[in-house]
Amino acid sequence: MIPGLLLILTFAVLKSFVIPLEVTVQPWFQILTAAVFIFSIVIPCVIYYLRMPPGIDHK
Repeated sequence: MIPGLLLILTFAVLKSFVIPLEVTVQPWFQILTAAVFIFSIVIPCVIYYLRMPPGIDHK
């Protein structure tokens, strides 16, 4: 999950300092932002949950 967090951080820095404001308000960019979040955070968390369900001792 750390690579996903680094990807989100990198994307946020690019969005704040590199990408022009005119681009960030476009609807397609909002969809791209949501997709980056989903692919970087949500999907790895779901995969981790499916591989290591709670309540089972994994030692």
